[in-house]
Amino acid sequence: MRVTIAEINCSALRHNFQKIRQRAEARAIIAIVKANAYGHGMLRCAQIFREEGSEYLGVAFADEGAELRLSGDSGPIVVLSPPLPEEAELFCRYDLDVVACSLPAMRAFSEAARQAGCTLRAHLYIDTGMRRDGIEPSEAVAFMNACSELSNIRFTGVCTHFATSDEADRSFALQQLALFRQTTDELAQAGYRFPLIHAANSGGVINLPNAHFTVVRPGLTLYGYDPSERSEHPEALQPAMALHTRINSIRRVPANTSVSYGRKYRTAKTSWIATIPIGYGDGFTRLLTGRAECLIRGQRFPIVGTICMDQCMVDTGDVAVEPGEEVVLIGRQNNEVISAVDIAATLGTIPYEVISAISARVPRIYVHDEGTSTGLE
Repeated sequence: MRVTIAEINCSALRHNFQKIRQRAEARAIIAIVKANAYGHGMLRCAQIFREEGSEYLGVAFADEGAELRLSGDSGPIVVLSPPLPEEAELFCRYDLDVVACSLPAMRAFSEAARQAGCTLRAHLYIDTGMRRDGIEPSEAVAFMNACSELSNIRFTGVCTHFATSDEADRSFALQQLALFRQTTDELAQAGYRFPLIHAANSGGVINLPNAHFTVVRPGLTLYGYDPSERSEHPEALQPAMALHTRINSIRRVPANTSVSYGRKYRTAKTSWIATIPIGYGDGFTRLLTGRAECLIRGQRFPIVGTICMDQCMVDTGDVAVEPGEEVVLIGRQNNEVISAVDIAATLGTIPYEVISAISARVPRIYVHDEGTSTGLE
């Protein structure tokens, strides 16, 4: 096994799930495990969330749902990206819930389900302002009227997605919420009622309690991060991923020595340069060149020179580190911490991207897995 690993704390995942359950006041949960569970390993995380009581799992694409089914998961799985008509057979084969926002697609799904002798569960997707997917609110009743004529489709849910639930100014999110309520009321008046009503993503779970409805859809919070960092109700979340490696080699170089491709860095004095086996091929992006730090012996050191595909270099100055010593890129070492939030701030992005980018060639190691929890500590 490589010395570069993503260490996933299972106890933290369980803790975060129960914190969300508490925050959502025991509503049903669609645990979002798309994108390899935000880099944490979809199959293991899905198993943990099921053990903790997650009623549903949420993925982006049908192939993710199929992978979960092949792993042995038999509970409801919601595919949250609108499907193409040609994917209908896959949904039938693996019993996946579909979001409905295209009549041609739903006709194809109805026919595929009829031929397969099954009934597909569908969630009506309302676009309240995200402008990405969904049915216009004014067209929702007409859409359901058309879908009601289709066989082998059973509508169990209705949903929307917030654009700004993680921002300090929640005025637009509240507009979306009001429009969603208005639309579900109009649907109810037309005779369309849904047992599963869901809108709250991670930001909505924390910041918009009136948007919890009957189901919530946490993503980033499951993995230990508040998407807004400005929450009025901060949760005691625990980041679940740490990214570790070890020093491969060291060399003592004189002042004014260039390091790595392009010679973009030169030592200010005679220094120790340590090479570590992680690079942009592992998801440690080249955009961090000249901007990243790591932890060795509980101290911060700059990662210097251009980040390579498989390696990068650390200037430890006068500290004579040794090959084999642990290096932390995300996580804690002694009293120092580098978080995905810190790296995201450096890059001008969000922690979602930082943790999801850790590539599949980095082994995931699961630690502190003590089985199903019985509640919050």
